[in-house]
Amino acid sequence: MQNDQIDFEVRFSDPGDGGEIEGTAVKFNTVDSYRTEFAPTAFNVSGRSIPMLWSHDPSQVIGSWSSFQVRDNGLTAKGKLNMSVAKALEVRSLLKAGDISGLSIGFSTLKDERAASGIRRITEARLHEISIVAFPSVPGSGITKIRQSENGTDHASAMAFVAACRSAALAIRGK
Repeated sequence: MQNDQIDFEVRFSDPGDGGEIEGTAVKFNTVDSYRTEFAPTAFNVSGRSIPMLWSHDPSQVIGSWSSFQVRDNGLTAKGKLNMSVAKALEVRSLLKAGDISGLSIGFSTLKDERAASGIRRITEARLHEISIVAFPSVPGSGITKIRQSENGTDHASAMAFVAACRSAALAIRGK
């Protein structure tokens, strides 16, 4: 008995990119919505990784931040969304569509000073997390880069490839 069924399987390990993102976590010397500003000396985050959260919700860890750089204008961070987490996939889609782009930090104040104007200046802080948010409290804080796939493919083109392969298999079988 002849079996005219053709088995064909295609697997993609990644739906388009590795979830790598980067941005300015906080702008220095910029007054936020809480009448607070951060000094360039505020953070020392070398050698450690911190959680990436959705909107400061500790029950929604969506990845981690692993690389930090203190620049003249702010603290920049590079991280990776965990593409095995449903909320991370959702956040990635929102970022790619441009629907959200804000970053906001969760921290503890270690040292601060108060200006005559009432503005609090944080000179030393411990960074606990960086969240992707819709509305950052510090103007200018946000995602600056979302890594696109290296070969230009995405989930839609992968699905188109699978459909083309199925059509070819049916044509071979004469159906």
